[in-house]
Amino acid sequence: MNDVLGKILIDCQILTPSQVHSFESQAEKEGCHLEQLVLREGYCSREALLKMLENHYFCPAVDVRQLPFDARALTLLPEKLARRHGVLPVNVDGSVMWLAVPNPDDKETVQAVASVSQRTVKPVVGLRGDLGTEIASRYERLAKEAGAGDAGAREKTAREKGAKKKSKKKAAGDGSAAAAVEPSAKFAADFTKDDAVVFVEEAIRSAVKHGISDIHLQPEKNELVLRYRLDGIMHRVISLPADRASSIVSRIKVIADMDITERRLPQDGRYTFTLPDTVVDLRISTLPAKFGEKVVIRLLTKDLKLLDLDNLQLPPSVREGIDGSIESPEGFYLVTGPTGSGKTTTLYAVLSAIDRERLNVITLEDPVEYTLSSVTQVQINDPIGLTFAAGLRTVLRQDPDVVLVGEIRDLDTVEIACRAALTGHKVYSTIHTNDSCQTVTRLINMGTAPYLITATLRGVFAQRLIRVICEKCRELYEPTETELALLGYPKIARLHRGTGCTHCAGTGYRGRTGVFEYLRIHENLHPLILDRASPYVIRHAAKRNGAILMDELARRLVLDGTTTASEIQRVVWTGASEEQLCSNCQRAVSTDFTVCPFCQHHLRESCPACGAGLDQSWEACPSCGHEIEREWQRLFCKKCMAPVDPGWTSCNYCGADL
Repeated sequence: MNDVLGKILIDCQILTPSQVHSFESQAEKEGCHLEQLVLREGYCSREALLKMLENHYFCPAVDVRQLPFDARALTLLPEKLARRHGVLPVNVDGSVMWLAVPNPDDKETVQAVASVSQRTVKPVVGLRGDLGTEIASRYERLAKEAGAGDAGAREKTAREKGAKKKSKKKAAGDGSAAAAVEPSAKFAADFTKDDAVVFVEEAIRSAVKHGISDIHLQPEKNELVLRYRLDGIMHRVISLPADRASSIVSRIKVIADMDITERRLPQDGRYTFTLPDTVVDLRISTLPAKFGEKVVIRLLTKDLKLLDLDNLQLPPSVREGIDGSIESPEGFYLVTGPTGSGKTTTLYAVLSAIDRERLNVITLEDPVEYTLSSVTQVQINDPIGLTFAAGLRTVLRQDPDVVLVGEIRDLDTVEIACRAALTGHKVYSTIHTNDSCQTVTRLINMGTAPYLITATLRGVFAQRLIRVICEKCRELYEPTETELALLGYPKIARLHRGTGCTHCAGTGYRGRTGVFEYLRIHENLHPLILDRASPYVIRHAAKRNGAILMDELARRLVLDGTTTASEIQRVVWTGASEEQLCSNCQRAVSTDFTVCPFCQHHLRESCPACGAGLDQSWEACPSCGHEIEREWQRLFCKKCMAPVDPGWTSCNYCGADL
């Protein structure tokens, strides 16, 4: 805009050409904008400068510094895209978004924002320097306010706690939420002895008692810190003198059958901890660090209830996909998610639902976590060469019907799994990706041929674990504007949160539940996979095929009071697409483009009723609701997607009107 602004200032006789040239050189040296120097030197007021821009562009000009904060508008446009173009969403009303831009004549930017936000964009002109400052500050505020619901609960708890005197009496355990406690205080009460043997046993017992998933012993310069991971969040429990670290770590190595004399190399071990009412498997790992060896103990409680699909609380769309995989005689199915998200548990539940008496089921696992009847379970042993790839080659000679591969780690494993599915076997496995739509890209990046993926991959299940609001201290509260924006402004006045109590160790959460999604590898996705399309394009196409993805299911859990908005923002990653799909050649192109660079097809069109800009994939105008007739609607039934004859007035398959 500097060149345009310089001409405006010259035409309005505010500056001479030499002054403009001098100011532009100075602005380049200082890393600022021309209008900032003009305002700083007092040649023109901000109001007069905006008025000149308004008259030049024939577009309303606004002082973005004075506009109110609109969280909903900001959530419609990714911060990365806003920074790249120097634009700021300032207001949204229904299907219309007002966008502050430095140059309203930049139609490509306006259309790119319209494509991403799926709104009709009305530009207003603002000063480039003000826009840069406001973009940074407003998106920072948006991020901070996202967790304001939980912050409010913590502040309330702190006030209640400060108003009461500290009591050393043990809680009566009646489930009262009258007073919250710090997690460290709650856990630390379980430790009484200084002896290393007793301390390790107390640490494990306390972890099992409170539902801890991981125990961390972290050596610091002057102390040994014990931390617990509860519901996915780390909590500091107690600190011990540094001189006790050696004896405690040695005791853990002894029970895990590790070499207590080796302190320079990492070690792994296992131990079964038995309690009167439960048996817990411990996976133990040591890692040499600067101040000593760090120890992490993962606790695996064998809850047989989770081996039943009916107990996993799967949404109907995901359960339908899993049932379809069980009934299918062949195919490659993947479960994805971060470490500790329950992927293995889901796979065991699937195996439990399979008719294992009539089918030959073989698993390759590292380690074998549950024992299933009528299943051949193989423990992977890398040091002797029994890897997933080597084991899978042998398994295929054992006449299997169903094969479970614990994890896809390398190209050999995935190619053998694909070829096994190609020859009529049913293969299940896990892989580490952020969501189901990124799984295909991950397989291709590993070196898998796209034609193998389209020929064998039938579906991808993705899952995360999110914390559930504590039932003992839940309360209703007025959500912030940012929380409402993140939830898409639902018609709901109040949300739930936990204030913190003895039952939940002051966190406001107790337990976790799963958030799932299922991506069916439909034939419509095959051209995208063969073209190595990005995950964003695959996500866009999956939604067009009717897929209900994880972010939508997570929002529903917030609205029904299961969890909070800040929790789904923390756990369920959502990213806005910066690519779109050309409806002509089906290639991925940037949302900045208005014409496809591959086939010169126009990516934008206008609504025949109101003239608003439309995406080629839209089937109705978001501005006026006019239904857009597409070519596929003349070839397929809208309801059941069966092929129809042009002369039919109703579908011969489902009876729907055409």
